[in-house]
Amino acid sequence: MIQLARRIGLVAGLLLPLWVVSGALVFAEDESAKGSGVFERIGSTAKKVGHKIEQGVGKVVKKVEEKHIGEKVEQKLKKAADKTAEGFKKAGDKIDQKLNH
Repeated sequence: MIQLARRIGLVAGLLLPLWVVSGALVFAEDESAKGSGVFERIGSTAKKVGHKIEQGVGKVVKKVEEKHIGEKVEQKLKKAADKTAEGFKKAGDKIDQKLNH
């Protein structure tokens, strides 16, 4: 789940500049006479959006940690590996038994 949160952050980080640039072009065309004020507003908006994304990702990571999801997944994988090993051992024993009789 932590990887999911990182992927969400990465996607948001990749999409944010595209959104800002596309918005900047529209604002620049509409308000070209106002100068750099438009870009300052775009910059502050981008910072706010980035902060909100950061908060959201932080909440997801916190919930994953609180619910100990990583530990639970690790336990389930270990249990599955143990059962698989046990199955192979039984199969190996049966093969040995048939070959020796």
